[in-house]
Amino acid sequence: MKPNARANFWIGLVVGAVVAAAVLFSVYYVPRKGLALGRDALGFGVVLPEAHGLHVGSPVLVSGIEAGEVTDVAIRELGAQGYRVLVDVEIFDGERYGALLTTASAYQVARSGLLGEMVLAISPGGGGQPVAGQLVDGVPPADFTHILDDISRISKRLADFMDGREAGDPNLRRALLDLQTAIRNVRDFTGNLPR
Repeated sequence: MKPNARANFWIGLVVGAVVAAAVLFSVYYVPRKGLALGRDALGFGVVLPEAHGLHVGSPVLVSGIEAGEVTDVAIRELGAQGYRVLVDVEIFDGERYGALLTTASAYQVARSGLLGEMVLAISPGGGGQPVAGQLVDGVPPADFTHILDDISRISKRLADFMDGREAGDPNLRRALLDLQTAIRNVRDFTGNLPR
């Protein structure tokens, strides 16, 4: 091999490695971190009875858009609540999402993606204080055993109604509302199952 050819080979190899690193950076880091250069992150804590599979690095979705990640998961004593799991969250672009997230927003652990990765799904909305630096209560993922218990209770109420209850009975209205909730929970549960 000639000296020029050898130098060209090494230059090509180095340039190729730099291009490969840039491609990997753009594929992983840019969408995940949002590259919010010069923008402050938004941090807060979510209180859960159990971790439900969340771990450091678990994605945080705001209205289905990956906007942050879990930075810490720890068991802490929270006064009258006793020992709870405290999940620290960092939203990469606090300027963009800060106005959307309040203490009244819904913070739920959910299963997402093809492999069923656990995520923290946030549904913005509601009144309340800005979430920055606050602790908010989280909702555990839908549990199939609770769904079956709900359906059993609803079917018993409907059977009681059909056995001679009067029209306009408030138990029927409550049973129908519970049935709607149970169906929504089944839909959410099955929608989050790996395909």
